[in-house]
Amino acid sequence: MTEVTTSSPPGTRWGLKTKVILSMLLVGVIPLVVGLGMAFWQGSQEIREVSGESFKALATEAARKLDLLLAEEIAHTARIANDPTIIRALEQRRDAQSDPKNPTTALTDFERRWMARDAAAIKSLTDNPLSTLLHEYFTGVHSAPGQLLPHVVRSSTKMLFLTDAQGTLVGTMTDHPAFRHQKAPWWQGAFNKAVGKLYVEDVRFDDQVNAYVFSISLPVMDSLRYEVVGVLHRVIDAKEFFSPATHVTRFGKTGHVMLIDTHGIVVSCPILPTGVPLSDPKLIPLVTPQHPGWVQASSDGHGGQSTSVIGFAPLSETSRETNGSSADGSWHTFVWQSSDELFAPIHHLFTWVTVFGIVAVVLLASLGYIAAGRIVTPVRQLQQAAQAIGRGELEKPIQITTGDELEDLAGEFNRMNAQLKAAFAGLTDQVELKTQEVRVLQQSTDQILDAVPTPILLIDTNEVVRYINQAGRESFPSQDTMPGTPLFSILSLDAGQQKRLQEEFRLNGSAPFVVPMHAQESAPRDPLMPDTGHDSSDHRDQLQIGSRIYRYQWFRLPARPGGDNSIGLVLRDTTDESRLQDQLVQAEKSGSLGVLTAGIGHELNNPLFGIIGLGEVMQDEQDMELIKSYAKDIVAHGRRMAAIIRDFTGVIDRETSDKPISVYMEHIMDQALATAQTTIDMKALVIHKHYAGMTPVLVLPDQLRQALVNLVTNAAQAMKGTGTLTLTTAVSDHTATATIADSGPGISKQHLSKVFDPFFTTKGQGEGSGLGLTVARRIIRKFGGDLRIESIEGQGTTCIVTLPINSPLSQEGGPWTTSASRSEPQPSHSS
Repeated sequence: MTEVTTSSPPGTRWGLKTKVILSMLLVGVIPLVVGLGMAFWQGSQEIREVSGESFKALATEAARKLDLLLAEEIAHTARIANDPTIIRALEQRRDAQSDPKNPTTALTDFERRWMARDAAAIKSLTDNPLSTLLHEYFTGVHSAPGQLLPHVVRSSTKMLFLTDAQGTLVGTMTDHPAFRHQKAPWWQGAFNKAVGKLYVEDVRFDDQVNAYVFSISLPVMDSLRYEVVGVLHRVIDAKEFFSPATHVTRFGKTGHVMLIDTHGIVVSCPILPTGVPLSDPKLIPLVTPQHPGWVQASSDGHGGQSTSVIGFAPLSETSRETNGSSADGSWHTFVWQSSDELFAPIHHLFTWVTVFGIVAVVLLASLGYIAAGRIVTPVRQLQQAAQAIGRGELEKPIQITTGDELEDLAGEFNRMNAQLKAAFAGLTDQVELKTQEVRVLQQSTDQILDAVPTPILLIDTNEVVRYINQAGRESFPSQDTMPGTPLFSILSLDAGQQKRLQEEFRLNGSAPFVVPMHAQESAPRDPLMPDTGHDSSDHRDQLQIGSRIYRYQWFRLPARPGGDNSIGLVLRDTTDESRLQDQLVQAEKSGSLGVLTAGIGHELNNPLFGIIGLGEVMQDEQDMELIKSYAKDIVAHGRRMAAIIRDFTGVIDRETSDKPISVYMEHIMDQALATAQTTIDMKALVIHKHYAGMTPVLVLPDQLRQALVNLVTNAAQAMKGTGTLTLTTAVSDHTATATIADSGPGISKQHLSKVFDPFFTTKGQGEGSGLGLTVARRIIRKFGGDLRIESIEGQGTTCIVTLPINSPLSQEGGPWTTSASRSEPQPSHSS
């Protein structure tokens, strides 16, 4: 058997030496590549987070400085706007403009001269007392020692001028401004409908000064701080103003701070010119939120497309004090450093370790470990330090002694931590200042309450008075009015009034008070007679204290932190007012009697003339059929006259005394309608009646009828002869409800709350006294009821009368509906 031996071709075999070398190389290269990759990735991540946090802190500090800078300039400008000379001059100009005798042609001619750059016109506005005062403030004549405007602030101010309340230029330092500004956004924002408001305008390019500017506009309030009499406008070069504050903050070769607005427009930047937008629009929403932070973006905003770490922060105080309260008008700081420079230390280390590993593969593992230790450990320390700074817990300085950029960065962190501590220390002073402001506000509140002429008491939950104003101390001088005195030691009330107040007090002064039954059952008082001897304590909102009558109202006060709730009591002396209203009611009664007498005469004359005419015709008539027909007409006219007399006088026999009697609400409404028809032409009105039946109420019929006559008369007058008048009655919960609705124009909202005020009327001169609704309400309330007015402008008015039912519900005949009065046919105005 022959043995076959195979061997590899020459040159394809690997020697042991080669394999060992290759194995060592593989073992050395793989850990090198993996180690360098991991170190580079981890170092980059930590460098990015640490840098982002430091950029955020730097942006926040820069925003705070710019806030203070801008607030200081606003304060300087406000001192000018509050100058008494400027205020008096603008008030005089306002008063002169309000004079109708003051011609406006001269102002129009002066405007043409100003636009034509007439030398005399320019001098009159740039060299008058107001412009001279602006120059003096600008040059520091009126500044306190140490408050002179810096040179850079004066040079950055391009325009400073004043306008009056009409937007007309009245004083300026230069001839650049236009003459009228009432349509300018900054003027309208500062004027704010004569209320006044600080207005800071965003950066824009101004052709007059050939620069990007922003403006500060302040309202000039009158001497009473009531309305705006002018606007002070200051135009400032944005780059020249902000550059001293932003350009000095530089770190590294490319790191700097810039200022942008919400739209990404550059306000101040050491690299980019003012007025240009950021190169990447997608970057704008990332760096303009309303809170500080940092972001890793795909571009740097300066034209570069490399990944960048950017810190940002809003100018919160400036945004809050100006038109930047919304996100559309705020400014933001922007902190950036070139990515190449930011990540230079990690790139340099990676290159150095790679070259050294190729040269010394045998030492690759150890060198990689050392390099990772030199990179990762300091970066982690910086990250932990940044987090501690963010929490305000970094007490000891960062100790990194690597001798490279990381050690320098640690030093920057230590300096930044010291600056933040100094900044936070200032917050304590601010808290103390706010505390003093609260004390001043409390003192001002006490002074305001003492100036109110109405007694005001603040009471705790134990019915002890904690505060009483000056009017209260003067109204009750004989009592002990010192704080800490029980309420009812100050208010001398009878047992019934005191019990009622205590019940309302336990309900925090908000629950409705139900009138006791004995008050409802007592004999009602004639509302048209003076209110002498009447017990006002029966009314929920009235108190009888000595010989004076007070209306009162409860109000709640929010509890202070850690304190108890308290309730306020306001008292208003209405004694003289009640007497005056009684006199007015008596006058209205006399006037109503005159109108009623004239109506009776007018209504009786029509059928009387018909009887006379028919009698004269019958004298010469021979036809018996016609004579009988004329006789029937005479009888009809006579019945008409009898019905009229019965309507007006038939109830007198039942009212021989002042005691209320039980009558049907529906009968009173029909009589009121008949009475109103004698004084007002209702022939073209459509009258609908929807009655619940026979609803008994306990009243004085003539007085209730007079009240309803006033309501029907008002409804008919509102419709001016045409429309629909609806009379309705309903019964629910032992209460009778009567409604009188018209289809007139209704009552506007501003007049609806005043309809019950004496003498208030929307009618023309001589058409109404303004007392009809006032008298009607007083009469209805006398019988334990109430009157409400509901109206929608353009949709008519509804008068709602509620009265208690006298006895268990009695509905004779059941509910019924009609289109005319039940007392007699009404073909002329039935539906």
